Amino acid sequence: MKRLIVLLVCSIWVITGWAIDNRLEKSVSANLTYTDNIGLRSTNEKSGFIVSVTPNMSLHREAARSNIDLVAALEINSQNEGGENFNPRLQFDSNWELFEDHFFLDLNATAAQNSSDPFTSTSINSVNSSGDVATTYDLEISPYFINRFRRYADLEVRYTRDKQINKGSVTNGSTSDIINISLNSGEAFSRVFWGLNYTKDEISSEQTTDSNFESYNATIGFALNRSWRINGSVGVENNDFTSTRSSNDGDTWGVDVVWSPSPRTSLTVGYEDRFFGGSPTLDFEHRFRRSAINLSYSKQVTNSTRLLRNQQVFQIVDQFGNPIINPASGNPFLVSSNLATLNDVTFIDERLDGSYSYQGRRSNITWNISHSRQSDETGVSGGSSSTLFDTGLTYTRELSRKNSLNTSIQFNQTEQGTLSGTNDSDRHQFNIGLSHQLDQNSSIDINYSYSKQDSDNALVATTTRNEYTENRLTLGFSHQFK
Repeated sequence: MKRLIVLLVCSIWVITGWAIDNRLEKSVSANLTYTDNIGLRSTNEKSGFIVSVTPNMSLHREAARSNIDLVAALEINSQNEGGENFNPRLQFDSNWELFEDHFFLDLNATAAQNSSDPFTSTSINSVNSSGDVATTYDLEISPYFINRFRRYADLEVRYTRDKQINKGSVTNGSTSDIINISLNSGEAFSRVFWGLNYTKDEISSEQTTDSNFESYNATIGFALNRSWRINGSVGVENNDFTSTRSSNDGDTWGVDVVWSPSPRTSLTVGYEDRFFGGSPTLDFEHRFRRSAINLSYSKQVTNSTRLLRNQQVFQIVDQFGNPIINPASGNPFLVSSNLATLNDVTFIDERLDGSYSYQGRRSNITWNISHSRQSDETGVSGGSSSTLFDTGLTYTRELSRKNSLNTSIQFNQTEQGTLSGTNDSDRHQFNIGLSHQLDQNSSIDINYSYSKQDSDNALVATTTRNEYTENRLTLGFSHQFK
């Protein structure tokens, strides 16, 4: 781990002197928050003040044979009710061309906080969250080789070493060794596409049973015209993880149709069959002049390690593909909750995600929705099945050249059924705030938020109820360094 951190620091330093494109943003924000329920309790509520300071930085650098994207922020707060006083946020992505056109290296790292138990009293954001959050650090190094066999085929061989560390969670750290080998048709095949792919993912947990995922696939596709394309695939998968099934292996096949009438529109509809059954697939994207719509549906076998490995901490670009200048805004970070409970269990994740964004001249609207059904494969807790639903609506309005309004509504719902009973948790949050630009680099803001949680936690013999309401008023100051 230490070697990877040193490698990340050195990679940023090396590229400094010969960057072609260089964008660096540094800022700091300080907030004073008053809350009428600092401990998020259902009874004996206690009010109090919380001070938080968040330095943050975003960096984008491109050179002839390398590029770096880095967004980092560290929230430090004064809460003393059992939560986290330090909340790191990091997303680092880099690519290096070691030998022209053939040998490359990817270095990636993330750090984020996730809810480890949504059925206890936990705030949606991190300023006064309870102790039931986990900080996940993920470090990844991925060398790969590319070779083109003239215009007929493209070969890629990649090895990835991933180290994941979880602090404050029941799930353990892990090390993953991933091999990907793909051979795809080259430019000579204009209307027909073919591909061969091999993938192996070995996950070594520090304390529990290891998990292995291996697959062989062959794909062929045919372009009917410029707008329509049909693809088919067959394969075999060999999986080794704790499960109540008689076998986790089997043949696979799939078919999908792609419709892309313009660069603004893409629709993929398909069906695939695996060892856990068949399921449809959907991926839709359309961009209007001022708005964008995205919708996707998938069903995959996964676990906490694989989901946390691929999580996006910061949004680097918006729905229209435009870069976000300063993704680390300094506002209180949201606590991610795309898992029912952080553990080492393998499960089937059936997920539907959608979003809509509108960008006007002075107003912006964003709506996100996500629904996930996670079926436990190991039989832990009697074979639980969890359902997670998240949705949020954000509206911002530029009132004048120096003043702006922002408001948001967020709702999270989690249900988990076990032999011991049913756990359920509902969280609501409403925010409204005003921001005033003092000068080109500084701003102040005032925000009000209301939060409510209603949760039942079913245990072996009793049911523990966790609920709270909270009113919060925050005064903030932000400064961007030039």
